[in-house]
Amino acid sequence: MTRIHKPGILILFALLVVSAKGADRTILFIDDHDVLYQSGTRQILQPATADREQPVIAENKPWERAIGYCSVIRHETTGKYQAWYQSYAGSEAQDPTRRVTLCYAESDDGLNWTKPDLDLFPFNEHSRTNIVLIGNGGRSVNYGAAVVFDPRDADRDRRYKLAYWDFIRKNDRWLPGLCAAFSPDGIHWTKYAEAPLLQGAYGNPEQPLTVGNSGSEPAVRPAISDVIDLMYDSTAKVFRIYSKTWIDGPDGRRFWKRAVVRSESQDFIHWSQPEFVLAPADGDSGQLHGAPTFLYAGVYLSLLQRLDFGGFDSGGTGNMPGELAVSRDGLNWFRPFQSEMFLPVSGDGKTFDAGCLWTNATPVILEDEIRFYYGAYAAWNTDIDRDGSGIGVRSISRNRFVAVQPIDTVGQVTLRPQRLNRGNQLAINADAAGGAVRVEVLNKAGYVMDGFTKYDAVPLHGDSLQHTPKWRSRTLQDLPDGSYQLRLHLQDARLFAVTFRSE
Repeated sequence: MTRIHKPGILILFALLVVSAKGADRTILFIDDHDVLYQSGTRQILQPATADREQPVIAENKPWERAIGYCSVIRHETTGKYQAWYQSYAGSEAQDPTRRVTLCYAESDDGLNWTKPDLDLFPFNEHSRTNIVLIGNGGRSVNYGAAVVFDPRDADRDRRYKLAYWDFIRKNDRWLPGLCAAFSPDGIHWTKYAEAPLLQGAYGNPEQPLTVGNSGSEPAVRPAISDVIDLMYDSTAKVFRIYSKTWIDGPDGRRFWKRAVVRSESQDFIHWSQPEFVLAPADGDSGQLHGAPTFLYAGVYLSLLQRLDFGGFDSGGTGNMPGELAVSRDGLNWFRPFQSEMFLPVSGDGKTFDAGCLWTNATPVILEDEIRFYYGAYAAWNTDIDRDGSGIGVRSISRNRFVAVQPIDTVGQVTLRPQRLNRGNQLAINADAAGGAVRVEVLNKAGYVMDGFTKYDAVPLHGDSLQHTPKWRSRTLQDLPDGSYQLRLHLQDARLFAVTFRSE
């Protein structure tokens, strides 16, 4: 009976640029960045749910003994979905470069997928497969899957970008680390010749090497390791990698627990030395296996792979749900939702996604929905001869990461001063099916504007992603351009987001 502990040490990466149309700006209540204060309310995480048949991509090919990491994009022009996923074959592969491969699938709706028969990389006696990239062989037994689509690149042959982990033969040694590949279509890939772009590290628990004998080790530690997630930061205009690393234990030995480092690049080739960004708290029995990050509505969000193992992987269940973490700069993070997972697991081993979720940095943003695709195992020590694996998808309604709702019956949220011009419109994302939302406008000094009190406000009822607030005798166009506070009065209602639209 063959077992595999994790879905691939080689991980690939994903560009996702999420921004509002034009000058539209959305406030999510995922943190208090735009909140001046609130009274009588609480924030409630809204976990993503799976309301479709799962998995959407299952293992059904001879080279698919287990499916792990994935990346999914929806092409901005054609609307076609493309998926890349890590496929583990292990000892079934006669060629060592096929032990773990990058496979490809496509879909018109993101739910029903096809695996094209390509003549790129055969597997054993199968001449046509959906394999689009193979490893280097050697020591490497794991590959990965995540892809960047970069329409900004003038070179069409480099618009699909791939960052991955592999071993490279240099001076009679196999060096692990970050590699890159490029493609014009996401199917035909060319590996970048220079590698590794960043040298990585992992190994057995031992005391760190001294300066005198560390010459063959990575330039800095903690170094990147075998989980690499990538995003394009449209604010800073750089590619950023969030990679697994290892921190030292209480006795000083390295490779004690998994944590996260960050590196960045403007050209996808030259990468900065990793800087430390996230670690499990000292009292936290778990580990941070990875931190795939995406930028949405001006906020950096990460789907942390929170691994339930103690130091040196002793104790714990091995379950790995997805925790939602928040940052305003991509460097300093806070974790306000540690008690409830955004992507939970049951831990019962009964379904393909009961134990471990391999999250990624590529949610698909639709008009009314955000989809989160993930690879999954029934358990960390998955029996790949018996337990199923695959790619699943869970979703939330657009912008509904967190709800603000009254602790009892009524409550209010007052926003920091926001710029309002006569061309602005407001859209309120709220569920007031059993109550009401009233929008009040205050001046910058905190005094309510005449005609815009909560008593002048027309109550918003029902459940809508974009309620339009109104007042009995006034409109926003009656206000002079300037900065105003908005106060949202909630009565048995849930508030998710406020969007400022420019016409």
